Order: sequence, then structure tokens, then C-alpha cells
Amino acid sequence: KQQATTLHRRMSSILALWNSPPPDDTSNAKKAFKHTLIEFCATTIFIYFGTLSAISTGVKLGGQDQDVGRIFPIAFSFGISIMCLAYAIGHITGGHMNPGVSLMMYFQRELSSKKMICYWLAQFTASLVASSLVWLSVSDLTGDVKGDGTYASPPFALGATTLNSGITVGNGFVLELMGSFFFYFVISQTALDKSGIASTNFTAIPIGFSLIVVHICLIPFTGCGVNPARSFGPAIITCFGGDKELCAAALGSWWWIYFVAPFSAAFLVAEITCLMNWDVDEYDKAKQGDAEAVELQDGNEAL
Repeated sequence: KQQATTLHRRMSSILALWNSPPPDDTSNAKKAFKHTLIEFCATTIFIYFGTLSAISTGVKLGGQDQDVGRIFPIAFSFGISIMCLAYAIGHITGGHMNPGVSLMMYFQRELSSKKMICYWLAQFTASLVASSLVWLSVSDLTGDVKGDGTYASPPFALGATTLNSGITVGNGFVLELMGSFFFYFVISQTALDKSGIASTNFTAIPIGFSLIVVHICLIPFTGCGVNPARSFGPAIITCFGGDKELCAAALGSWWWIYFVAPFSAAFLVAEITCLMNWDVDEYDKAKQGDAEAVELQDGNEAL
């Protein structure tokens, strides 16, 4: 029975939550506050420049139709931004900037529930601040409305993630789930694998490039969320603009996929990572040791 419990503990991150103590990362209140503040600043910078790229490329190219030329600069803006910020703050806070990543860290017992909530508050608040700053940065565009309605108030819905009308909500959910899974899996197997690349200075590079790949693939279909905070700010601030039609476009009935899919991916990555870290050799040795103990006990009873 004890052996079975050990097996399940190694293979399930959820059961591991109840069998191992959480990390002590909030006992020092000042340090926890500093980390939360840094996470807030980094998330603000990340979302600001990422979503601003969606506006800047739209202004340059114009037109309502999706232009493939816009995808690459937007993708590289998000990917390079997360890479730079991971190098800048990763050694201090872990460089999450994503509620889904924080949840994955919680499942893998790298983060306590208290600190995860602190990070979530910082990340979602930062997304509102970032989107407000984006609007402030391009507010003059709201008065330059073309005949085709390219500019609205706020312009380009502040880079909000929206679902392509040519696909279903189910399609969008699968796309966001797979995109989030790939991105989080790379994070888990690089930043958290102490026996691998995590021991080097190159962790942020595959993380940044994986986000570029995900954006190139997902932008035409879902706008590419894979980060609940990134989707939250632009949609909410756009609705504060008072344009009901634009608000409905930025916050449609499909809004939930940008939250459920990343959080589901966080759970799946944590479970699979736990399975990958399962030491099967140790399990076989423990099984052999138990068998030898039983034989010895039977021999003693026979005597």
C-alpha cells in the first residue's frame, strides 16, 4: 500500500500537493512584496509592447483584411519581449508574467498558493495598466477614422484577442489549449529542469522562440492568447471606451477560451512533467526491496 502511494505521488502533481509541504516563499513579507511588484512591472512592459505591436503594424499596413505581413512583427514582438524580460527578472521572481505559468508552477510545487494569488493580482492588474498606457500612447488615432473604419475608439481594440469568424469556439479552444501547452511545456522542461538547460544561461532563448512559433500559428485564428492576463487587459479597457459594438467584438461569447484553455494546459503540463520525472529505476528497486523483505519475514516466521 505504501509502495502504491509512492508510485501515485510521483506520477501525479495533484496528489503531490497533499503529500509535500508548500515552499516557504511568503514568510518574508517584504521579499514577497518585492517579487510581486517586479512581476507587476514586467507584465506591464510585456503586454504593453506586445499589444502595441498589433496596433503599430495595423497603422502601417492599414485595411481590414488580415495581412500575413503583420503576423511576423507581432509574433517577434511578443517572443523577444518575453525573452528579454525573462533574462531581466527570471533570477528574481521566476519571470512568470502569465497566470497560466504561475498556476503550472503551483501544480509543480514551485510556488505556494499565497504567492500564486499575489502574482495573479499583479499580472491581471498589470494587464489593465498596460492596456491603458497603450490607449494613452495612441489616443490621437481615435480621431482619425477612415471610411473603412480601420481606427475606432480605442484603435484596433488595443490588440485584443478575438476569435476568427471562420472557425468555431471549439476550434478556438483546441488552438489555445495546444498553443498554451507547447509554450508551458517548453518553460517546464527548460526553466525548471535543474539537470538540463536550467543550469545554463540560455533558458530564456527557447522560451522566447516557442512563443514566436505559437503566435505565428495562432494569430490568424484566435489572435493568440496563451496568457489570460494578455487577453484580459485589452478586452476590459476596450469596453471602457463606450463603443458597444467594439466591446462586443473584443469580448464575445468565446471569451472564456482565453482563460480555460491556458489553465487547463497548465494542469496537463504539470501532470506530464511529473510523469517524465518519475524515477522508474527507483520504483523497481523499491519493489525488489519490498519483495526481499517479505521473503525474509516469511523465513523468520517459518523458523
